[in-house]
Amino acid sequence: MPTRAADVRILVPVPVPSSPIPDPGPATPADREARPAARPRRPGGRRRGTRAAFAAACVAAGLAYLGIGASVHADDPFGPVPPPGVRPTGPAAPAAAADADKPADVAAYRAWLRREDWLCRALAARELRLRSDDGVVAALATTLATEDDARVLGVVLSALKGRGRDDLLVEGGVALANRLVALLDHRHPLVRERALAAVLPLPPVRLPADVARIKDWWARGRDGLAVEATLATERREAMRRAARGGLGEESKTVAPLAIRRYADLERIEREGLEVVVCLDQTGSMEAVIEAAKASIVRLVRRMKDLAPRFRVGLVTYDDEAFVRLALTADEAALEREFRRVHASGGGDYEEGVDKALALAFEQRKVAWSRKALRVIVLVGDAPPHDDDAGPMMRTILARRDDPAFEAPVRIDTITTVPGARAPDDLVPYFGDIARAGRGAALVLGSTRDLAAELLLASFGPAWREPLRALLDELDAFDAAGR
Repeated sequence: MPTRAADVRILVPVPVPSSPIPDPGPATPADREARPAARPRRPGGRRRGTRAAFAAACVAAGLAYLGIGASVHADDPFGPVPPPGVRPTGPAAPAAAADADKPADVAAYRAWLRREDWLCRALAARELRLRSDDGVVAALATTLATEDDARVLGVVLSALKGRGRDDLLVEGGVALANRLVALLDHRHPLVRERALAAVLPLPPVRLPADVARIKDWWARGRDGLAVEATLATERREAMRRAARGGLGEESKTVAPLAIRRYADLERIEREGLEVVVCLDQTGSMEAVIEAAKASIVRLVRRMKDLAPRFRVGLVTYDDEAFVRLALTADEAALEREFRRVHASGGGDYEEGVDKALALAFEQRKVAWSRKALRVIVLVGDAPPHDDDAGPMMRTILARRDDPAFEAPVRIDTITTVPGARAPDDLVPYFGDIARAGRGAALVLGSTRDLAAELLLASFGPAWREPLRALLDELDAFDAAGR
């Protein structure tokens, strides 16, 4: 079954009062004795007590006081949040905040189109599909000339489809046409189909979408195309000179995302990506767990396609928490442990969320690598116990930037309450946990899509939409090749 992402919304933290409201902390024994009995659940859903809401508000205010409320960096999901006014250094340093909305120069994508990691090349090509400024076709044509990975070829050819004939002539010319004609004999049917679509604008007269006719034209029309390319180049230069003379610059479409995100992909390819899933195993999670069992192997295989040095671990929890599997690349071991998870229990509303996160941080239990990018994904439909919320948040703040590791940990949360809509129906504290962990608070649109959402969450908010679109394209690519 194709892997498809759910209807998930990335939540932007809502500003909260910055007054220093203290963390409520654990309750005293007297508080516990005075606590009234738990109210019964409402029909069709779990109870949301006023105490949970008050405690969550206190924690949120405490986070704001500590300067955490707005620390989610959608375009820098793995690195630590720099202090205001400080520009990160190094070859992949991001642009200043004032430049965040400016499109990256096309030349910046050329470096990523030459990377050894096929995922970098495919995503860069896919983003160039959205642009029409000068140099895009040239960058794509250069990549096409040396590319041999069928997945990347499919994306590059898709990015060339629909380009104007003048762009193809000026920036690609005879070399591009020659490569497109050669790809008409590629072993993969989708590459052949997309090469045919990309080459169709090049003949001087409209030809049918017929491979034999295109090859016949190319055998006789190569020299004529070279002359046309020279004339088209001269026309473009004349138009540029006229524009510099006062006619203004031509309008351009722009890329919606910053080039800096590719540094994360490079680091994933070089150092690895490690994800610990903290999964609520109570009875209300049965549908989600059973759906995950059916697709977990496909998830791991796809993750290894995207990040060859990928490892995953599993922690499950109810009122207590258990490390089911330390971080591993073994698909069979993960499938085996997932199949041993059975949803049961959960008579009270709150669960041991704090215990699950504490285990996920525990190096002796999960075996994080020192250099890998580290992600914790919390999946559930119930909050922590109110008494445990304060200590839990302090643990996150203390351990997210552990100096024993080169990369901080990021924490994402996925609310799985049926029918929930963001942001009103987030599980209490899940938004605060994501903010403290510099991650995203998400809502699962369908129980069958948990595996896909775990994959998307692993790469961070900056890559959610590009990866979702690329996954759909890869599913179609795989289906066509079978």
